[in-house]
Amino acid sequence: MLIRSASGIRGIAENDFSPEIIDKYISAFVFSQKIKNCVIGKDGRPSGDDMVNWAIDSLVKRGVNVDNCGLATTPTVQIIAENKKYDGGIIITASHNPSEYNGIKFLQPDGTFLSPQQCENLFLLSDQDYTSIDLVKSGKVQEYKSADLEHINTVLKLDYVNLHAIQSKKFKVVIDAVNGAGSKILPQLCKKLGCEVIKINCKGDGEFKRIPEPLAKNLKHLEEKVLETNADIGFATDPDGDRLSIVSNSGRAIGEEYTLVLAYKNYLNYKKTPIVTNLSTSMMIDSFGEKSIRTKIGEAHVVSKMKELEIEIGGEGNGGVIAKRVHLGRDSLVAIAMVLSLLASANQSLDEIISSIPSYIFLKDQINIRDNISFDELETVFDCDEIIKLDGIKFVWQNKWIHIRKSNTEPIIRIFAEAPTNQEANELIDRLKKYLNETTR
Repeated sequence: MLIRSASGIRGIAENDFSPEIIDKYISAFVFSQKIKNCVIGKDGRPSGDDMVNWAIDSLVKRGVNVDNCGLATTPTVQIIAENKKYDGGIIITASHNPSEYNGIKFLQPDGTFLSPQQCENLFLLSDQDYTSIDLVKSGKVQEYKSADLEHINTVLKLDYVNLHAIQSKKFKVVIDAVNGAGSKILPQLCKKLGCEVIKINCKGDGEFKRIPEPLAKNLKHLEEKVLETNADIGFATDPDGDRLSIVSNSGRAIGEEYTLVLAYKNYLNYKKTPIVTNLSTSMMIDSFGEKSIRTKIGEAHVVSKMKELEIEIGGEGNGGVIAKRVHLGRDSLVAIAMVLSLLASANQSLDEIISSIPSYIFLKDQINIRDNISFDELETVFDCDEIIKLDGIKFVWQNKWIHIRKSNTEPIIRIFAEAPTNQEANELIDRLKKYLNETTR
């Protein structure tokens, strides 16, 4: 079943996509966004070549000129879309979904994703017949070969990335790009930063050798390689390269929640400022004495608030770091550069840096979606200090919280909980699940 959300569209490539279906959505994109010049890239999945070709065919026959970046991370395409003043962009990716999935993300001229309302308008148009409209002029297609280098150079110019300090340390890093879009660009970035680079899963062929979402539990091979090579740090991304997870120098996957925390800690060495993040990001982000401004889940909401408040730094606890001066989107290259800058300036190992940050147990769970779940009726489940209903419902205490919401991309209910101990976090989840089981039988 094709899933339509604020993240674009995604589904099982073999079942849910065809030239006709791609044409339907591309035509709606062209007409709704008035596209005349477009940039496109893909994350390396086996189905990506066909989908790129179908999308380009649809664009060209509607008079759109297309620059094709080929294998490219989502943030790379976003940067090119913004810097080169296209009318929009397209990324063929299903993000962290398994390899049999694929999808399309749609970009605005500033490189950000379409807003939820723009997506709704696009979907409404796609359900109408715009595919048969004749155009007298065909567009042109050309390869865009310098996208990776432009992205890398943009990151290296950040004043809160201490390039000289990083290069002087000659860090040994291990990179696991899950054979996705980051397979070439991430090693290139780290080499520019003076690192000795050890690669695993960096072929770019879309053959995922591990579960593609870079959760700690999925990074055993990276943990082993960091230990085996005595590396300073290990980096893992999802297939489209916008999220980053980290393995410490002791060969321990520390969890993607630490990525934004470490990047923000580095940023605060240069400028004291609030950070914009979502409701489900770890309390660790609040440990530095600066305000965290919380939004609904989803990159678009974080970006919107960053724009509104003119805040430079933001992101999400799923390993997504956003630096406004690079572009308004999650970016694993930004995250890598900022974390290495922190390591270089602190003159400590990653384990030593982590030990100075208050730690919590962060748990994620899910249940199959139930139409009869009412978030309003859940208010009585817990006796807490604060209830937030900005996105689903979140129960907050001084040193723990639990958040439940409907997923934007899958037919499930997501549950997030954080507390000082594993027992306390599990107790929150178990109590919520017990209540749901008793009230929705």
